[in-house]
Amino acid sequence: MRRYAVAVPARRLFAFLAAALVVAACSPAGYGGYGDSGEAPGGEGTVDDYGPGAFSQPASNLADDDVALFRIGDSFFTEPWEPAGPVASERDGLGPTYLAVSCAACHPADGRSSAPSGGSVLGAIVRFVDDASMATSLGAYHTQIQTEAVPGATPEASIAVTWSEVDGVYGDGTPFILRRPEVMVSDAAFGPLGASVATGVRLGPPLIGLGLLEAIPAEDIIARADPDDQDGDGISGVASFVDSPSLGPGSLGRFGWKANVASVADQTAIAYLLDLGITSPLLPTENCPTVQTGCAGLPSGGAPEISEERFSAVVAYAQTLAVPGRPSAGDTTVQQGGVLFEDIGCGSCHVARWTTGDHAIEALSRQAIIPYTDLLLHDMGPELGDGRSDGVAGPTEWRTAPLWGLGLTRTVNPEAGFLHDGRARSIEEAVLWHGGEALGAREAFVALSAADRQRVLVFLKSL
Repeated sequence: MRRYAVAVPARRLFAFLAAALVVAACSPAGYGGYGDSGEAPGGEGTVDDYGPGAFSQPASNLADDDVALFRIGDSFFTEPWEPAGPVASERDGLGPTYLAVSCAACHPADGRSSAPSGGSVLGAIVRFVDDASMATSLGAYHTQIQTEAVPGATPEASIAVTWSEVDGVYGDGTPFILRRPEVMVSDAAFGPLGASVATGVRLGPPLIGLGLLEAIPAEDIIARADPDDQDGDGISGVASFVDSPSLGPGSLGRFGWKANVASVADQTAIAYLLDLGITSPLLPTENCPTVQTGCAGLPSGGAPEISEERFSAVVAYAQTLAVPGRPSAGDTTVQQGGVLFEDIGCGSCHVARWTTGDHAIEALSRQAIIPYTDLLLHDMGPELGDGRSDGVAGPTEWRTAPLWGLGLTRTVNPEAGFLHDGRARSIEEAVLWHGGEALGAREAFVALSAADRQRVLVFLKSL
């Protein structure tokens, strides 16, 4: 895999390294292995940080020069971009249309986006659902609705999300209430969308451990695929193959809600282009629909707008965000919940243990990790489907989300939502929305006693 690296002059490099050593002395120590299990979910890079900054730490086993690169990338990930103007800046080129002014706006503290609330969709992406009537609309619009624009450009539309409730009941008679989103698009600036054009919400996921997931050998992931369910267990994981800007055609997709992105570099470039309107070395062409005639004529922030060295630093930052440890892993209730988690079938898709292969960043290589994912696509049933196909993934198929750091989600971002569209307000609600291949596990959870359900939830919150 290609490694994006920043070329830093010697004097600057010395300064960066010196700063990194100072920072390292103040950063969380490496994982202490609390609890009887001594498990380190992120391998040797696991960190002891369980506060609001738990997802923003560099892997504790990084070399000094990698820590320096991490700090540079952090700056460009966090700081806002601005529209291109007459005076060039290292952070200009925003838009012309966009969703956010920085990467951190959709990944607050490197965690999950906030769930849509009170009409606000900051951090949420609203994408068009595949439909025959989209042909006219998509000639005028992006594949996702751009709600913001620089001076001289026009926002594509306004979006509001409301919620409808769904009632349910546990096997012991305990009631519960779920919710599903309803998206409303208004003020469409470039022509009507058409009555049958639907949309789907996507929230930004947490960013911890991305480089470790990238380092899992593709053949190990593919070996777990069973698209025709030949073993008859009701689980038919599908490997996604995509055309990758960084790795080439036919690469294994392992990132994104639909496993439609092959590498962290690809994911970074796509996010810059689609969400911020920033061109990069991997995707250097401005994203201007033909009908939006004013788009191409607006000032540019360069060609590309984020340079190779700065792009490389952001990629390295995303690759080396550390996974927090599990201080309660040895707790009796946690361990009982872990047994129940496996017994009811959750571990069929949320595969606990993997070993990474070689990676350009040595700290990510040959690590025993515990992400609880198989990185495959699974049919999650019509209730979680939104009608949108994406690559090889059908409307009801989703990549198994990693569970590491799950219990810290609301510590990092108190407004975070669960599942792809934020419909779940808690881990419990996320479990209850599972269907399709996961229906058996969901029904087994619903049938548990209140005490056993709590044990499963305590286990999940310990991750």
